[in-house]
Amino acid sequence: MRGITQRVAAVGVALCLYATPGWAQSGDVIADARVAATSGRRGEALAALAGHLETSPRDVDARLLYGLVLSWEGRYDEARRELEQVLAQTPAYNDARVALANIAWWNGEYSELKRHADAGRVQRPDDVEWLLLDARALDGLGQSREARRVVQDLLSRSPGHPQGRSLKNRLDSSLRPWSFTMGYGGDRFSDDRTPWAEYAMSISRQTPVGSVIARASHVERFGLSDRLFELEMYPTFRPGTYGFVGIGVAKDDLLYPNYRVATDLYHSVGRGYEVSAGFRRLAFSTTTDIYLAALTKYTGSWMLTGKAMFVPDFEGPEDSVSFHAQVRRYIGGSGESFLGAGYSHGYSREELGDRAELTNLDADTVRANADVLVWSRWLLSASASTSRQERTQRTPLWQHSLGASVTVYF
Repeated sequence: MRGITQRVAAVGVALCLYATPGWAQSGDVIADARVAATSGRRGEALAALAGHLETSPRDVDARLLYGLVLSWEGRYDEARRELEQVLAQTPAYNDARVALANIAWWNGEYSELKRHADAGRVQRPDDVEWLLLDARALDGLGQSREARRVVQDLLSRSPGHPQGRSLKNRLDSSLRPWSFTMGYGGDRFSDDRTPWAEYAMSISRQTPVGSVIARASHVERFGLSDRLFELEMYPTFRPGTYGFVGIGVAKDDLLYPNYRVATDLYHSVGRGYEVSAGFRRLAFSTTTDIYLAALTKYTGSWMLTGKAMFVPDFEGPEDSVSFHAQVRRYIGGSGESFLGAGYSHGYSREELGDRAELTNLDADTVRANADVLVWSRWLLSASASTSRQERTQRTPLWQHSLGASVTVYF
């Protein structure tokens, strides 16, 4: 008798809700309940859905939404019962299995999460969200290396996935937190000037909230040499939002700036898009400020980036703006190896670091680069570019650049 009374009450509440001005009356129970739930009126949504399910108990879409709203309310046991009933009626209903997996994740039930992830990957082997849930389950079960392998697979398919990148950073901080890099870059020119050379070494520590890098660079240009010591950090604020902060100090202030300050903020806006904005200050005899803005699109295994760099010329009549485009194709199953190409107009470098690079204006530059991970712990990097710079009353200057580095993770 009590059950009958409750069902009658639920139907009555639902009818009352539809009679009140505050409840949308589109005639679509599911659509109206979804609007109410996402507007903060979850109690109203639950009552209406319960009443609807009394008369249409096999409406799996309504029962799915009912289970979802219950989970949002923290009523996990009730939500699980409803969602399991959806799967009993429609075993291939992916949204219901995802909802059950999320409940297991929120509750720390990693064996249950692994069970749903295994089933989800069988039903949808190309769905990267199931890779993420599988990696979370393995991580929670203490299988960190296997979790990292799964998240690498995810990133090889979807390099810009914010939750995947965040999980990989956290796993790296425990599995291989340190890396050491040595690199060389050289430039040759079409006139008779002496070639340029730059050497660098760095050590990096991956932490759960981002990486920290210490770097020392040595440059030789125009018969002069200089050294720069830098500290950089990439703090992660939340999945999809992270930053970059760097500061550098020169030894002799001959080629490098006396000090260099850099900061960027990156934010994922959904649908594979990431926006960023940044600032640089180079303290030469006069201070040079640089402003940057970029838009990146991730699609499948591809990354496309457009960036603009603005350098106000406080001492002259004009400002300078340069534009840079880059395309990258991720290869292999590590999520770290890629082949890339780019074009720049304005400054020949995407990142200005010393006095000479500020003079390379009105240049058209094409470049190619590659990072290849070998033996899981060695990253080999190479780059090459050719730049044509216009010169007043002189023939154009050609600059050919080569660079290479090797990184070991430990």
